[in-house]
Amino acid sequence: MRVWLTVIVACFAVAGTLGWYKYQRIQAGIAFAAAFPERVEAVEAFTVLEELWQPTTQVIGEAVAIRSVTIKAEIAGTIAEVGFAPGATVQAGQLLTRLDNSEERAQLQAAQAEAKIANLELERSRKLIAAGLGVVEDQDRAEARFEAAGAAIRRLQAVIAKKTLRAPFDAAAGLHELDVGEFLDKGDVVARLIGTGERIWIDFTLPQEQANLAIGEAVEVARNQSAAAITRAEVIAKDSFVNELSRNVRYRALAENQTLGASPGALVTVHAPLGDPQSATLAPANAVRRDAFGAKVFVLREAEEGAPAPERAEQRMVSLGPQRGGLVVIARGLRPGERVVADGAFKLRDGALVNAGSWDANRAQGVAGGG
Repeated sequence: MRVWLTVIVACFAVAGTLGWYKYQRIQAGIAFAAAFPERVEAVEAFTVLEELWQPTTQVIGEAVAIRSVTIKAEIAGTIAEVGFAPGATVQAGQLLTRLDNSEERAQLQAAQAEAKIANLELERSRKLIAAGLGVVEDQDRAEARFEAAGAAIRRLQAVIAKKTLRAPFDAAAGLHELDVGEFLDKGDVVARLIGTGERIWIDFTLPQEQANLAIGEAVEVARNQSAAAITRAEVIAKDSFVNELSRNVRYRALAENQTLGASPGALVTVHAPLGDPQSATLAPANAVRRDAFGAKVFVLREAEEGAPAPERAEQRMVSLGPQRGGLVVIARGLRPGERVVADGAFKLRDGALVNAGSWDANRAQGVAGGG
């Protein structure tokens, strides 16, 4: 019994000694850490705004050339001349393709000769009638032959003209593989021409419950969802019916293509206004951090007396609305006038000390007004 008691006492003594040693080590670590000042992060802060915000919907539109045409062969024939390079810019009236018309030109010369003979016969008949020596029936037949000869000339001239294809307006031509000697059948494509004007149409559709845009209203267009440059376009037309399959209404807007830079046929992003502007709480999009629990921001509050920095960052969960440019609508969780961390929010933790500079609101690209 004494042996077991001795063993138990010894075990308690060893455990107490180890516990005391560990306690001393922890206290030494705490003292060592306390010797270093708390870390201070440098960030940029933004004062939360309350401004009018234009609710919008984002849809995909298509850039459409104001002037475009597909030139096709009206008459079959062999190519005798190609007057433009693939993808080149052509001028109004410039030769595109000339089909071989040697047979028609020979026939035209014969028809012109026939017309000359018919004209001489008609003049002779008129002189005889005037002298009282001719017959009216002969003059009528001469006039008919002369008119028939003229019609034959005009028909051949029309055929020759249809075999000579020219650009109807200044345009950029598409790619082609035309070459001299190639046979073109009736209806074969010669060239697709896209007008080179400075403006372009933007066609887009809206669901019938959102199709309240009026002619003359403005929409915003970007070449893609990530494009920073926004081009304003004016609505110039609206379909008078709802598509029976999609239940959408089609719109057409006019935009300056110098700033948009979209090629005809390209897809673009259209931001269309919905209803009247509303009051909204706005914060920079880069102030929002996301994790498995949702969206959050770091709100600045005054630090305690004696702290090595004037403010601390307090983590707060928020509900988000739509985003336009550099600003996002905060539906719930922030009040106008509060300061949130914009640049530098990614390196913060809840309660971190910060030195906050001022974030430039111009980085939001002027969309705070909801335009």
